[in-house]
Amino acid sequence: MAFHQELGQGVLAVVLVTGVFLVAIAYAQGTEPPPASSSESPQIGKVLSVRKVLRNPYFFSRYPRIHYYLLYFAVRASGQTYCSEYETPVLDEIDDLFSAKDKDVEFVLKGKSLTLRTPKGRKLKAHLVDEKQC
Repeated sequence: MAFHQELGQGVLAVVLVTGVFLVAIAYAQGTEPPPASSSESPQIGKVLSVRKVLRNPYFFSRYPRIHYYLLYFAVRASGQTYCSEYETPVLDEIDDLFSAKDKDVEFVLKGKSLTLRTPKGRKLKAHLVDEKQC
């Protein structure tokens, strides 16, 4: 008799866990994400300027170093200019950004970051900085 009672409690526990799991799935499928704010939707802007600066650390080593570059670029959209800073060692990213100069590009603003998609499809996530740096 004790065996049947333990079996019944085990089945009850499985049924309860399954019920909670199904309710959680139904709730997750029923909720929709909040709509994105207008600043997080893709915008089209024109790249006004691009400036490349070699970031030169002051330590010396007998091993070859990877050169990192700071890219400062300005994007103008709907009457406002956004100046951004992006750090990279990848020369193809630098070339893509320079090729985007004076062209329309897609970008997304989110907080203090700007994610730009170059004409070749690269996504560059940069930090917004003062306009003086561009």
